[in-house]
Amino acid sequence: MLLLAMAALLAGGPETAPTVSAKTGDVEIFARLLIDKQTLVSAVGSDLKRQYAVVELTVTPRGGYPVTLNREDFLLRSERDNERATADSPDRVAGSAVLVLGGTGGSRRAYSEAGDPVFVGGLPGVGTGPPRRIGTQENTIGSGGEAGESTVTAAKKEETSLLSALRQKELPLGETRKPVKGYLYFSVDPNQKAKNFHLHYKGPRESCEMRFK
Repeated sequence: MLLLAMAALLAGGPETAPTVSAKTGDVEIFARLLIDKQTLVSAVGSDLKRQYAVVELTVTPRGGYPVTLNREDFLLRSERDNERATADSPDRVAGSAVLVLGGTGGSRRAYSEAGDPVFVGGLPGVGTGPPRRIGTQENTIGSGGEAGESTVTAAKKEETSLLSALRQKELPLGETRKPVKGYLYFSVDPNQKAKNFHLHYKGPRESCEMRFK
């Protein structure tokens, strides 16, 4: 057994995900924190660009009546920098359309969420003039085709395999009388120690806080 454990460690296997549990008058909660890169890949097929922590939840109603679960009921907080977030939808995590800014003059691409303006130029001390705003709510904006100019196109929102996986594995939301299990996705920095994270649950009548260790 010791040799197997050492082999797994040397192979760089996923870390053991820390767990916590708590009870209120309405529910019993068991939670597992997924922040290790390989653990995330094993769970959802992606490390989510190291921008999200995933919490696997098992929620069991208690008291003989149904409970209603919402993403906003759960908040993940880091005590390192007090960063906090309620759960994001799978579409927000993996399915958002973006504007792609491509240049013909060798400039880097810039990305913005669809509908947001993009500003170019205006770097201090380089004589490029004031910043220029390109793009509003249009899906496609052209620059007129001059040499070195940039064009902005809206990337199509596609049903990717990642988005499908995130939707399929999300914690079932809404009213339930039975235990439910699934993931919630929190936009917090996963590149920190698990013990920094606190999971807050705000129920209809009672709340609780759990600290991962």
